[in-house]
Amino acid sequence: MDLLKSKIFPLLGRIKKSVADFRVFVFGKSGRKKFRTMPADNSQSDKKLVYSLSKSKIPNLCQLKHLNLTLSKKEARLIKWLIGFIILNIAFLGFNFGKDHLKIVPVSGGQYAEAMIGSPVHINPLYASLSDTDNDISHLIYSSLFKYDENGRLINDLAEDYQISADGKTYTIKIKNDIKWHNGGKLTADDVVFTFQAITDSTYNSPLRSNFAGVSITKQDDQTIVFNISEKYAPFINLLTFGILPADLWSPIDPQSAPLAQFNLMPIGSGPYQYKTFTKDKNGGIKSYTLSANKNYYGKKPYIKEIVFKFYSDPTEAASALNNNNVDGLNFLSKDNEDNLISRNSLNIFKINLPRIKAIFLNQSANASLKDVKVRQAMAMATPREEIINTVLAGEAIPAYGPIPANNFAYNEAIEKYNFDLAHANSLLEAAGWKKEMITDTDIDALNNKKNQATTSKEVLTAEEKNKLNLGAGNWLYHEPAPAKNSTAKTAAKTTVPAARTYLILNLTVIDNDEDGKTADLIKTDWEKLGVKTNIIKIPVKQIQSDIIKPKTYEALLFSEMVGNDPDVYVFWHSSQAGANGLNLSNYKNEEVDKMLEEGRLTSNNDERIADYKKFQELISNDAPAIFLYSPNYLYVQNKKIKGFGVKSLAQPADRFTDVSSWYMKTGERLEW
Repeated sequence: MDLLKSKIFPLLGRIKKSVADFRVFVFGKSGRKKFRTMPADNSQSDKKLVYSLSKSKIPNLCQLKHLNLTLSKKEARLIKWLIGFIILNIAFLGFNFGKDHLKIVPVSGGQYAEAMIGSPVHINPLYASLSDTDNDISHLIYSSLFKYDENGRLINDLAEDYQISADGKTYTIKIKNDIKWHNGGKLTADDVVFTFQAITDSTYNSPLRSNFAGVSITKQDDQTIVFNISEKYAPFINLLTFGILPADLWSPIDPQSAPLAQFNLMPIGSGPYQYKTFTKDKNGGIKSYTLSANKNYYGKKPYIKEIVFKFYSDPTEAASALNNNNVDGLNFLSKDNEDNLISRNSLNIFKINLPRIKAIFLNQSANASLKDVKVRQAMAMATPREEIINTVLAGEAIPAYGPIPANNFAYNEAIEKYNFDLAHANSLLEAAGWKKEMITDTDIDALNNKKNQATTSKEVLTAEEKNKLNLGAGNWLYHEPAPAKNSTAKTAAKTTVPAARTYLILNLTVIDNDEDGKTADLIKTDWEKLGVKTNIIKIPVKQIQSDIIKPKTYEALLFSEMVGNDPDVYVFWHSSQAGANGLNLSNYKNEEVDKMLEEGRLTSNNDERIADYKKFQELISNDAPAIFLYSPNYLYVQNKKIKGFGVKSLAQPADRFTDVSSWYMKTGERLEW
């Protein structure tokens, strides 16, 4: 206030007087004459003079530029200070307003390219579950009744609402209205009915068929379908995550020809992205596959305009594509390739919980030695689980001790874990009648010499000697042949060719990749310390399903099972799933296990379900039909220019796209009040 009285008010008075003088200066003698003739004691005379010389009450810029001529230097500095102060205040207010009301927001645009291993064959919900590549793309193109959110929880997708009957056997589902196919047609209950009937029709040969035994579907109206199940099944809703096909396009196609239809590679769905184009290499293989954002998507519209998948033969080649900026993301990063990434500061490596279990499945029907439970238990104890996790995966996994992951709500912590213990494994084998025989290089040389002396007319090597030659040098386990039933000393004496010893030899089949190869090498080393001759058979990933898994042509198989978030693992361990068309990879059969799996499916009481699955895990652990190794972290890589990824938990790798509509590459500004 003192400043105002002592400085500002006097200054304003002087400015007022200066303006009058300024007018005289600008307008010359006439202005001066008018000014001088005005009464000196008239308090309004200055104002009247100024107003008479200009129609505007406010000086214009041309006039203001001469203001300095009437002000002292001190007054001019003060005026400049005041003007600067005002400008700073306006800027400050503008900044705060912008900070509070001007938001940086995602905008549509950009192209995201991701590297994948393999190439697509059936982008079709009927068959996509057989291949991660097909499944990933299928999840972007097709919608399902239900889906998993970024936290692994089941939420509605096409379903608007649903009701479950009191007996738990009838599910009435109303689908959302006005959902459009990518070609503009309307999705109705007829499409859901057709898709389900195709899955359950044996002529389509869908791997999902076994999930829906005893389930039927009816159409109530254009927006409502009803599922009826013969037996109460608590997690039934979890099965309704398959994509829905457009009936008008697929119904004219013969079911047996469905795997060959053009819509497998040029699909029409209702998901957030739609097929645009694909390119092929000179050999006819698909090189890249492009999707564009679905502008008519019923959910949140995607920001990223296009997603391009580029296909590579192995993880190392895919990682190189990321290093060379040919792609912006990598669908899966193995630990050995993580260290090879360049410019890691420009990448986000997301470590996501994945309900997948890597195990060695022991096929008892392919190797008689594996029928002895003590042999299976001993081999489990001779498997270096922790070393595999720390050496091959650099710690990016959690140990697995049974068929249900350790972070599942039904996991049984009390089961036998078969931790690494060669001494205990040896004692189990001794108790089962297995002995060790040292075969030296000298022995092998002698056998080779004997073999070389053989003639076509006479067999030199006995069956046992042939076995030793195949084994090679080492301290190997063997079992004496069991005596023939009802044999006597007299008949035994007449036997001229004694039965050969049974040596413990096992063929371990693995997918031909770096992770499985290193894992197999560690297993072979310790199994052979135990005395188990181990042969590693590597199979290309493209052949593993058709040539190995389906016909069950393996003795031991190193493989991963995606078990999901629910503890129901019926398809992997029930006796009905053994054989050529099932996913029971150990061909394991146990009536009590079957009972627990069946009861776990039927009860809706969570405590009872947990009890059933804990008992199931106990039975599996005691029988040891498989050697469980680990549940890996899913490492997903994106360039940091991709924003918005928020997935914390996966039911399967394809669920990394569950929040794809929130991803963005470009931003803009928006005023918000």
